[in-house]
Amino acid sequence: MKALQFLSLLFLALSCAMAPALAQGRNASVPFSYIPDNTEDQYNQSIRSKTLPVGSDGFVILSRSKPTEYAVERYNISLKKAWSATIPLAGDETIEAFVQNGDAALVVTHRDNGQGTQALHAHRINLGNGKKDKPVLLLEAPASARKAGIAISPDGTKLLAYRYSTTGNQVVQGISGSLYDGKLQKVKDTDYNLRDLRNIVSAEVIVNDAGDQFISLISENMDRLTVRQYTLKSPDAKGMSVLVGGIFDGKRVYIMDSKYALQPNGNLYGVVLTADEKSGEYYSLKAVKFDFENEDMVFAEEFRFTPEYLASVNSLDKSGGAKSNRLEDIYLTDLILTPDEKLIVLAEKKYMEGGENSPYYAKEIHLFAYDQYMGTAWSSVLMKNQKAPADEAFTGISYRHHLTGNTLHLLTLEELDGKHDLYLRRIDTSTGKAEAPKAAGLNVADDKNISYVKDFTAWLSERDLVTVVRPSKKANSLQLRRLYIK
Repeated sequence: MKALQFLSLLFLALSCAMAPALAQGRNASVPFSYIPDNTEDQYNQSIRSKTLPVGSDGFVILSRSKPTEYAVERYNISLKKAWSATIPLAGDETIEAFVQNGDAALVVTHRDNGQGTQALHAHRINLGNGKKDKPVLLLEAPASARKAGIAISPDGTKLLAYRYSTTGNQVVQGISGSLYDGKLQKVKDTDYNLRDLRNIVSAEVIVNDAGDQFISLISENMDRLTVRQYTLKSPDAKGMSVLVGGIFDGKRVYIMDSKYALQPNGNLYGVVLTADEKSGEYYSLKAVKFDFENEDMVFAEEFRFTPEYLASVNSLDKSGGAKSNRLEDIYLTDLILTPDEKLIVLAEKKYMEGGENSPYYAKEIHLFAYDQYMGTAWSSVLMKNQKAPADEAFTGISYRHHLTGNTLHLLTLEELDGKHDLYLRRIDTSTGKAEAPKAAGLNVADDKNISYVKDFTAWLSERDLVTVVRPSKKANSLQLRRLYIK
Protein backbone atom coordinates (compact mmCIF):
# COMPACT_ATOMS: atom_id res chain seq x y z
CA MET A 1 0.00 0.00 0.00
CA LYS A 2 1.15 3.56 -0.75
CA ALA A 3 0.90 4.77 2.85
CA LEU A 4 3.04 1.91 4.14
CA GLN A 5 5.69 2.47 1.46
CA PHE A 6 5.87 6.18 2.18
CA LEU A 7 6.15 5.62 5.93
CA SER A 8 8.89 3.04 5.49
CA LEU A 9 10.88 5.42 3.32
CA LEU A 10 10.43 8.17 5.89
CA PHE A 11 11.70 5.96 8.70
CA LEU A 12 14.86 5.24 6.69
CA ALA A 13 15.30 8.95 6.07
CA LEU A 14 14.95 9.71 9.76
CA SER A 15 17.66 7.18 10.55
CA CYS A 16 20.35 8.25 8.10
CA ALA A 17 19.81 11.85 6.96
CA MET A 18 22.25 14.58 7.96
CA ALA A 19 20.87 16.56 10.92
CA PRO A 20 20.64 20.34 11.18
CA ALA A 21 22.74 22.16 13.76
CA LEU A 22 21.05 24.36 16.36
CA ALA A 23 23.34 26.69 18.29
CA GLN A 24 23.18 29.38 20.95
CA GLY A 25 24.53 32.87 20.40
CA ARG A 26 26.77 34.65 22.88
CA ASN A 27 25.01 37.11 25.19
CA ALA A 28 21.75 36.18 23.47
CA SER A 29 19.46 35.75 26.47
CA VAL A 30 17.63 37.93 28.98
CA PRO A 31 15.34 37.07 31.95
CA PHE A 32 11.68 36.73 31.00
CA SER A 33 8.64 37.16 33.26
CA TYR A 34 5.68 34.91 32.48
CA ILE A 35 2.24 34.40 34.04
CA PRO A 36 0.16 31.56 32.53
CA ASP A 37 -3.26 32.36 31.11
CA ASN A 38 -5.59 29.58 32.26
CA THR A 39 -8.60 31.06 30.45
CA GLU A 40 -7.41 29.80 27.06
CA ASP A 41 -9.01 26.85 25.30
CA GLN A 42 -6.04 24.49 25.10
CA TYR A 43 -7.33 22.76 21.97
CA ASN A 44 -8.41 25.92 20.12
CA GLN A 45 -6.15 28.78 21.12
CA SER A 46 -7.23 32.26 20.05
CA ILE A 47 -3.58 33.35 19.82
CA ARG A 48 -0.98 30.80 18.79
CA SER A 49 1.87 33.25 18.18
CA LYS A 50 2.72 35.69 20.97
CA THR A 51 6.01 36.79 19.39
CA LEU A 52 5.78 38.65 16.08
CA PRO A 53 8.81 39.61 13.96
CA VAL A 54 8.92 43.29 12.90
CA GLY A 55 10.96 43.56 9.72
CA SER A 56 14.68 43.18 10.31
CA ASP A 57 14.62 45.40 13.41
CA GLY A 58 13.45 42.90 16.00
CA PHE A 59 10.09 41.74 17.31
CA VAL A 60 7.17 42.43 19.64
CA ILE A 61 5.90 40.14 22.39
CA LEU A 62 2.49 39.91 24.05
CA SER A 63 2.70 38.54 27.59
CA ARG A 64 0.66 38.56 30.77
CA SER A 65 2.53 40.88 33.12
CA LYS A 66 -0.03 40.82 35.96
CA PRO A 67 -3.19 38.79 36.64
CA THR A 68 -5.30 41.67 35.26
CA GLU A 69 -2.83 43.14 32.79
CA TYR A 70 -1.05 42.27 29.56
CA ALA A 71 1.99 43.98 28.09
CA VAL A 72 3.14 44.49 24.51
CA GLU A 73 6.93 44.82 24.46
CA ARG A 74 9.29 45.75 21.62
CA TYR A 75 12.77 44.18 21.46
CA ASN A 76 15.62 44.75 19.03
CA ILE A 77 17.62 41.89 17.56
CA SER A 78 20.07 42.10 20.47
CA LEU A 79 17.18 41.39 22.89
CA LYS A 80 17.25 44.92 24.27
CA LYS A 81 13.79 46.15 25.24
CA ALA A 82 12.83 49.37 23.43
CA TRP A 83 9.46 50.00 25.10
CA SER A 84 6.56 48.38 26.94
CA ALA A 85 2.86 49.22 26.69
CA THR A 86 0.32 47.82 29.17
CA ILE A 87 -3.22 46.69 28.43
CA PRO A 88 -5.38 46.41 31.58
CA LEU A 89 -8.19 43.86 31.57
CA ALA A 90 -11.56 44.21 33.28
CA GLY A 91 -13.00 41.23 35.13
CA ASP A 92 -13.40 38.29 32.74
CA GLU A 93 -12.02 40.16 29.72
CA THR A 94 -9.86 37.95 27.48
CA ILE A 95 -7.33 38.50 24.71
CA GLU A 96 -8.68 37.39 21.31
CA ALA A 97 -6.10 38.54 18.74
CA PHE A 98 -2.56 39.90 18.43
CA VAL A 99 -1.10 41.12 15.11
CA GLN A 100 1.23 43.76 13.72
CA ASN A 101 0.97 45.61 10.41
CA GLY A 102 4.28 47.42 10.12
CA ASP A 103 2.99 50.61 11.74
CA ALA A 104 1.31 49.29 14.84
CA ALA A 105 0.66 46.28 17.04
CA LEU A 106 -3.03 45.50 17.46
CA VAL A 107 -4.57 43.65 20.41
CA VAL A 108 -8.27 42.72 20.42
CA THR A 109 -10.08 41.86 23.65
CA HIS A 110 -13.48 40.31 24.40
CA ARG A 111 -15.45 41.63 27.37
CA ASP A 112 -18.75 40.71 29.01
CA ASN A 113 -19.94 43.81 30.84
CA GLY A 114 -22.19 41.81 33.19
CA GLN A 115 -25.27 43.68 31.98
CA GLY A 116 -26.28 41.45 29.12
CA THR A 117 -23.81 42.71 26.53
CA GLN A 118 -20.54 41.39 25.10
CA ALA A 119 -18.09 43.64 23.29
CA LEU A 120 -14.88 43.55 21.25
CA HIS A 121 -12.32 46.31 21.81
CA ALA A 122 -9.13 46.98 19.82
CA HIS A 123 -5.94 48.48 21.24
CA ARG A 124 -3.47 50.05 18.81
CA ILE A 125 0.17 50.55 19.87
CA ASN A 126 2.63 52.51 17.71
CA LEU A 127 5.55 50.24 16.84
CA GLY A 128 7.97 53.15 16.73
CA ASN A 129 7.50 54.55 20.23
CA GLY A 130 5.05 52.26 22.08
CA LYS A 131 2.39 54.96 22.36
CA LYS A 132 -1.15 53.62 22.82
CA ASP A 133 -4.18 55.04 21.06
CA LYS A 134 -7.52 55.20 22.84
CA PRO A 135 -9.21 51.76 22.68
CA VAL A 136 -11.81 51.40 19.93
CA LEU A 137 -15.13 49.61 20.42
CA LEU A 138 -15.39 47.36 17.38
CA LEU A 139 -18.67 45.58 18.05
CA GLU A 140 -21.36 44.86 20.65
CA ALA A 141 -23.75 41.91 20.84
CA PRO A 142 -26.10 40.31 23.34
CA ALA A 143 -24.20 38.26 25.92
CA SER A 144 -26.74 35.45 25.43
CA ALA A 145 -25.71 35.03 21.79
CA ARG A 146 -22.76 33.00 20.52
CA LYS A 147 -19.41 34.55 21.37
CA ALA A 148 -18.56 37.40 18.98
CA GLY A 149 -15.50 36.86 16.81
CA ILE A 150 -12.63 38.69 15.15
CA ALA A 151 -10.91 37.86 11.85
CA ILE A 152 -7.76 39.71 10.81
CA SER A 153 -5.99 39.70 7.44
CA PRO A 154 -2.48 38.20 7.24
CA ASP A 155 -0.88 41.66 6.87
CA GLY A 156 -2.88 43.10 9.79
CA THR A 157 -4.48 45.89 7.73
CA LYS A 158 -8.07 44.58 7.81
CA LEU A 159 -10.09 43.56 10.87
CA LEU A 160 -13.56 42.05 10.71
CA ALA A 161 -15.50 42.02 13.99
CA TYR A 162 -18.63 39.88 13.74
CA ARG A 163 -21.62 38.50 15.63
CA TYR A 164 -23.89 35.53 14.97
CA SER A 165 -27.62 35.45 14.44
CA THR A 166 -28.96 32.12 15.68
CA THR A 167 -32.14 30.22 16.41
CA GLY A 168 -33.15 29.31 19.94
CA ASN A 169 -31.03 26.14 19.80
CA GLN A 170 -27.97 28.08 18.55
CA VAL A 171 -28.17 27.07 14.87
CA VAL A 172 -26.51 29.82 12.83
CA GLN A 173 -28.80 31.76 10.47
CA GLY A 174 -26.63 34.76 9.68
CA ILE A 175 -23.49 36.71 10.50
CA SER A 176 -23.10 40.49 10.66
CA GLY A 177 -20.37 42.87 11.72
CA SER A 178 -18.01 45.65 10.72
CA LEU A 179 -14.80 45.77 8.70
CA TYR A 180 -11.98 48.10 9.85
CA ASP A 181 -8.62 49.13 8.41
CA GLY A 182 -5.25 48.96 10.18
CA LYS A 183 -5.81 52.34 11.82
CA LEU A 184 -9.15 51.07 13.22
CA GLN A 185 -11.25 53.23 10.90
CA LYS A 186 -14.49 51.56 9.80
CA VAL A 187 -14.51 50.52 6.14
CA LYS A 188 -18.04 49.10 5.94
CA ASP A 189 -20.71 47.15 7.79
CA THR A 190 -21.28 43.56 6.71
CA ASP A 191 -24.28 41.24 6.74
CA TYR A 192 -24.40 37.63 5.55
CA ASN A 193 -27.79 35.93 5.25
CA LEU A 194 -27.30 32.16 5.60
CA ARG A 195 -30.92 31.07 6.01
CA ASP A 196 -30.84 29.07 2.77
CA LEU A 197 -28.47 26.54 4.38
CA ARG A 198 -29.89 23.87 6.67
CA ASN A 199 -28.62 23.14 10.18
CA ILE A 200 -25.36 25.10 10.22
CA VAL A 201 -23.28 23.78 13.09
CA SER A 202 -19.95 25.48 12.38
CA ALA A 203 -19.08 28.86 10.84
CA GLU A 204 -15.57 30.29 10.40
CA VAL A 205 -14.79 33.78 9.08
CA ILE A 206 -11.57 34.66 7.23
CA VAL A 207 -10.55 38.00 5.69
CA ASN A 208 -7.74 38.67 3.18
CA ASP A 209 -5.45 41.68 2.74
CA ALA A 210 -7.84 43.27 0.24
CA GLY A 211 -10.73 43.05 2.71
CA ASP A 212 -12.56 40.20 0.95
CA GLN A 213 -14.41 37.99 3.39
CA PHE A 214 -14.72 34.20 3.29
CA ILE A 215 -17.36 32.34 5.31
CA SER A 216 -16.68 28.59 5.73
CA LEU A 217 -19.67 26.58 6.92
CA ILE A 218 -20.47 23.00 7.91
CA SER A 219 -24.15 22.13 7.66
CA GLU A 220 -26.68 19.35 6.97
CA ASN A 221 -25.90 17.03 9.86
CA MET A 222 -22.12 17.54 9.58
CA ASP A 223 -22.18 16.47 5.93
CA ARG A 224 -21.83 19.58 3.75
CA LEU A 225 -18.92 21.99 3.40
CA THR A 226 -19.79 25.43 1.98
CA VAL A 227 -17.62 28.49 1.38
CA ARG A 228 -18.89 31.94 0.37
CA GLN A 229 -16.83 34.93 -0.69
CA TYR A 230 -17.92 38.55 -0.19
CA THR A 231 -15.82 41.32 -1.72
CA LEU A 232 -15.64 45.09 -1.31
CA LYS A 233 -16.25 45.49 -5.05
CA SER A 234 -19.55 43.64 -5.33
CA PRO A 235 -22.57 43.08 -3.05
CA ASP A 236 -23.11 39.64 -4.59
CA ALA A 237 -21.57 36.61 -2.93
CA LYS A 238 -19.80 33.80 -4.73
CA GLY A 239 -20.46 30.39 -3.27
CA MET A 240 -19.10 26.86 -3.57
CA SER A 241 -20.39 23.78 -1.82
CA VAL A 242 -19.58 20.08 -1.62
CA LEU A 243 -21.15 17.12 0.15
CA VAL A 244 -18.38 15.51 2.22
CA GLY A 245 -20.31 13.24 4.56
CA GLY A 246 -22.99 10.68 3.77
CA ILE A 247 -23.17 6.94 3.14
CA PHE A 248 -19.91 5.39 1.90
CA ASP A 249 -19.27 1.64 1.68
CA GLY A 250 -22.43 1.14 3.71
CA LYS A 251 -21.17 3.38 6.53
CA ARG A 252 -22.66 6.68 7.70
CA VAL A 253 -19.72 9.10 7.61
CA TYR A 254 -19.68 12.64 9.02
CA ILE A 255 -17.23 15.56 9.38
CA MET A 256 -15.54 15.36 12.78
CA ASP A 257 -12.83 18.03 12.36
CA SER A 258 -12.10 20.79 9.84
CA LYS A 259 -9.40 23.34 9.05
CA TYR A 260 -9.36 26.26 6.61
CA ALA A 261 -6.50 28.49 5.52
CA LEU A 262 -6.24 31.35 3.06
CA GLN A 263 -2.92 31.02 1.23
CA PRO A 264 -0.58 33.54 -0.48
CA ASN A 265 -1.78 32.41 -3.93
CA GLY A 266 -5.23 33.83 -3.09
CA ASN A 267 -6.96 30.47 -2.80
CA LEU A 268 -8.75 29.13 0.25
CA TYR A 269 -8.01 25.53 1.21
CA GLY A 270 -10.27 23.37 3.33
CA VAL A 271 -9.43 20.03 4.90
CA VAL A 272 -11.71 17.73 6.89
CA LEU A 273 -11.34 14.54 8.88
CA THR A 274 -14.33 12.25 8.59
CA ALA A 275 -15.42 9.47 10.93
CA ASP A 276 -17.75 6.48 10.95
CA GLU A 277 -20.80 7.62 12.92
CA LYS A 278 -21.48 4.17 14.39
CA SER A 279 -17.98 3.27 15.60
CA GLY A 280 -16.45 6.75 15.89
CA GLU A 281 -13.36 5.49 14.04
CA TYR A 282 -11.49 7.79 11.68
CA TYR A 283 -12.59 7.12 8.10
CA SER A 284 -10.67 9.49 5.81
CA LEU A 285 -9.04 12.84 5.15
CA LYS A 286 -10.45 15.03 2.36
CA ALA A 287 -8.96 18.26 0.99
CA VAL A 288 -10.31 20.85 -1.45
CA LYS A 289 -8.99 24.05 -3.03
CA PHE A 290 -11.51 26.87 -3.48
CA ASP A 291 -10.36 29.01 -6.43
CA PHE A 292 -12.77 31.94 -6.44
CA GLU A 293 -10.98 33.81 -9.21
CA ASN A 294 -11.77 30.98 -11.61
CA GLU A 295 -14.93 29.91 -9.73
CA ASP A 296 -13.59 26.40 -9.42
CA MET A 297 -13.19 23.72 -6.77
CA VAL A 298 -10.29 21.27 -7.03
CA PHE A 299 -10.66 18.06 -5.01
CA ALA A 300 -7.81 15.95 -3.69
CA GLU A 301 -7.93 12.18 -3.73
CA GLU A 302 -9.49 10.92 -0.52
CA PHE A 303 -6.96 9.50 1.95
CA ARG A 304 -8.45 6.45 3.70
CA PHE A 305 -7.43 5.50 7.23
CA THR A 306 -7.20 1.77 6.69
CA PRO A 307 -6.01 -0.98 9.07
CA GLU A 308 -2.79 -1.01 7.02
CA TYR A 309 -2.25 2.68 7.77
CA LEU A 310 -2.72 2.08 11.51
CA ALA A 311 -0.26 -0.82 11.35
CA SER A 312 2.32 1.36 9.60
CA VAL A 313 1.95 4.05 12.29
CA ASN A 314 2.35 1.46 15.05
CA SER A 315 5.48 0.10 13.36
CA LEU A 316 7.14 3.51 13.75
CA ASP A 317 6.37 3.73 17.47
CA LYS A 318 9.54 2.68 19.31
CA SER A 319 8.42 3.95 22.74
CA GLY A 320 7.87 0.44 24.08
CA GLY A 321 4.31 1.20 25.18
CA ALA A 322 1.13 -0.59 24.15
CA LYS A 323 0.26 -0.24 20.47
CA SER A 324 -2.92 1.58 19.50
CA ASN A 325 -5.80 -0.53 18.22
CA ARG A 326 -7.40 2.45 16.46
CA LEU A 327 -6.61 5.99 15.40
CA GLU A 328 -7.93 8.53 17.88
CA ASP A 329 -7.37 12.01 19.36
CA ILE A 330 -5.92 13.32 16.09
CA TYR A 331 -6.67 16.97 15.25
CA LEU A 332 -5.94 19.07 12.17
CA THR A 333 -3.37 21.67 13.25
CA ASP A 334 -1.81 23.45 10.23
CA LEU A 335 -2.22 23.92 6.47
CA ILE A 336 0.97 25.17 4.81
CA LEU A 337 1.51 26.15 1.16
CA THR A 338 5.06 25.84 -0.20
CA PRO A 339 6.59 28.10 -2.89
CA ASP A 340 5.82 25.44 -5.54
CA GLU A 341 2.19 25.45 -4.32
CA LYS A 342 2.34 22.11 -2.59
CA LEU A 343 -0.21 21.94 0.25
CA ILE A 344 1.14 20.36 3.45
CA VAL A 345 -1.49 19.22 5.96
CA LEU A 346 -0.42 18.56 9.55
CA ALA A 347 -2.54 16.66 12.06
CA GLU A 348 -1.35 15.93 15.59
CA LYS A 349 -2.37 13.38 18.17
CA LYS A 350 -2.98 15.22 21.46
CA TYR A 351 -5.15 14.48 24.43
CA MET A 352 -5.69 14.68 28.17
CA GLU A 353 -5.22 11.39 29.98
CA GLY A 354 -8.61 11.65 31.69
CA GLY A 355 -10.00 13.16 34.85
CA GLU A 356 -9.23 16.40 36.60
CA ASN A 357 -5.53 17.23 37.12
CA SER A 358 -4.40 14.45 34.80
CA PRO A 359 -1.48 15.01 32.41
CA TYR A 360 -1.64 16.13 28.78
CA TYR A 361 0.05 14.36 25.88
CA ALA A 362 1.15 15.40 22.38
CA LYS A 363 2.30 12.54 20.19
CA GLU A 364 2.79 11.76 16.53
CA ILE A 365 2.30 14.26 13.71
CA HIS A 366 0.62 12.98 10.54
CA LEU A 367 1.66 14.83 7.37
CA PHE A 368 -0.11 14.77 4.01
CA ALA A 369 1.17 16.58 0.90
CA TYR A 370 -0.70 17.54 -2.27
CA ASP A 371 0.76 19.07 -5.43
CA GLN A 372 -0.55 22.24 -7.14
CA TYR A 373 -3.23 20.18 -8.87
CA MET A 374 -4.27 18.60 -5.55
CA GLY A 375 -2.80 15.28 -6.55
CA THR A 376 -1.33 13.15 -3.75
CA ALA A 377 2.42 13.87 -3.44
CA TRP A 378 3.43 11.99 -0.28
CA SER A 379 2.40 11.19 3.28
CA SER A 380 4.38 10.44 6.42
CA VAL A 381 4.28 10.26 10.20
CA LEU A 382 6.76 11.93 12.54
CA MET A 383 6.96 10.16 15.89
CA LYS A 384 7.30 12.04 19.17
CA ASN A 385 6.17 11.46 22.75
CA GLN A 386 5.51 14.57 24.88
CA LYS A 387 3.90 14.80 28.30
CA ALA A 388 3.01 17.78 30.50
CA PRO A 389 1.24 18.25 33.86
CA ALA A 390 -2.36 19.44 33.89
CA ASP A 391 -1.52 23.00 34.94
CA GLU A 392 0.77 23.42 31.90
CA ALA A 393 -1.38 21.52 29.36
CA PHE A 394 -0.05 22.25 25.85
CA THR A 395 1.97 25.30 26.92
CA GLY A 396 5.30 23.58 26.31
CA ILE A 397 4.43 20.47 24.31
CA SER A 398 3.15 20.07 20.73
CA TYR A 399 5.32 21.89 18.15
CA ARG A 400 6.21 25.16 16.41
CA HIS A 401 6.80 25.27 12.67
CA HIS A 402 8.43 27.52 10.09
CA LEU A 403 8.66 27.17 6.31
CA THR A 404 11.83 28.29 4.52
CA GLY A 405 11.61 27.63 0.80
CA ASN A 406 10.77 23.95 0.50
CA THR A 407 12.11 23.12 3.97
CA LEU A 408 9.69 22.76 6.87
CA HIS A 409 11.28 23.30 10.31
CA LEU A 410 9.63 21.71 13.36
CA LEU A 411 10.75 22.63 16.89
CA THR A 412 9.71 20.49 19.86
CA LEU A 413 10.53 20.02 23.53
CA GLU A 414 11.25 16.34 24.09
CA GLU A 415 13.43 13.86 25.94
CA LEU A 416 15.42 11.81 23.44
CA ASP A 417 18.23 9.44 24.44
CA GLY A 418 18.07 10.78 27.97
CA LYS A 419 18.40 14.45 26.96
CA HIS A 420 15.57 16.86 27.76
CA ASP A 421 15.98 19.65 25.24
CA LEU A 422 14.58 21.61 22.33
CA TYR A 423 14.90 19.58 19.13
CA LEU A 424 14.81 20.76 15.53
CA ARG A 425 13.64 18.57 12.66
CA ARG A 426 13.72 19.53 8.99
CA ILE A 427 11.47 18.06 6.34
CA ASP A 428 12.00 18.38 2.59
CA THR A 429 8.48 19.21 1.41
CA SER A 430 9.34 18.09 -2.13
CA THR A 431 9.88 14.49 -1.07
CA GLY A 432 8.69 14.18 2.54
CA LYS A 433 12.14 13.07 3.72
CA ALA A 434 12.92 14.17 7.28
CA GLU A 435 16.28 14.76 8.91
CA ALA A 436 17.01 13.30 12.33
CA PRO A 437 16.16 15.61 15.27
CA LYS A 438 19.02 17.81 16.51
CA ALA A 439 19.23 19.09 20.10
CA ALA A 440 19.85 22.74 20.90
CA GLY A 441 22.19 21.79 23.73
CA LEU A 442 20.28 23.86 26.30
CA ASN A 443 19.77 21.05 28.81
CA VAL A 444 16.20 22.27 29.39
CA ALA A 445 15.03 21.92 32.98
CA ASP A 446 12.83 18.89 33.64
CA ASP A 447 11.11 19.50 36.97
CA LYS A 448 7.77 20.70 38.31
CA ASN A 449 8.18 24.29 37.10
CA ILE A 450 7.53 25.65 33.61
CA SER A 451 10.63 25.28 31.45
CA TYR A 452 9.41 26.18 27.94
CA VAL A 453 6.56 28.28 26.50
CA LYS A 454 6.23 27.47 22.81
CA ASP A 455 3.84 30.35 21.95
CA PHE A 456 6.80 32.75 22.27
CA THR A 457 8.89 30.85 19.71
CA ALA A 458 9.28 32.75 16.43
CA TRP A 459 11.65 32.71 13.47
CA LEU A 460 13.16 36.14 12.83
CA SER A 461 14.82 34.93 9.63
CA GLU A 462 15.64 31.70 7.85
CA ARG A 463 18.30 30.77 10.43
CA ASP A 464 17.56 32.95 13.44
CA LEU A 465 14.83 32.34 16.02
CA VAL A 466 13.82 33.45 19.51
CA THR A 467 12.21 31.36 22.20
CA VAL A 468 11.36 31.39 25.91
CA VAL A 469 13.02 28.58 27.82
CA ARG A 470 14.60 27.69 31.18
CA PRO A 471 17.90 26.06 30.20
CA SER A 472 18.73 24.23 33.44
CA LYS A 473 17.48 23.47 36.93
CA LYS A 474 19.89 26.09 38.27
CA ALA A 475 18.24 28.89 36.30
CA ASN A 476 16.17 31.21 38.48
CA SER A 477 13.62 32.03 35.78
CA LEU A 478 12.62 31.64 32.18
CA GLN A 479 14.84 33.30 29.60
CA LEU A 480 14.12 35.00 26.31
CA ARG A 481 16.81 33.48 24.12
CA ARG A 482 18.04 33.58 20.53
CA LEU A 483 19.05 30.40 18.70
CA TYR A 484 20.78 30.00 15.36
CA ILE A 485 20.42 27.29 12.73
CA LYS A 486 23.77 26.43 11.16
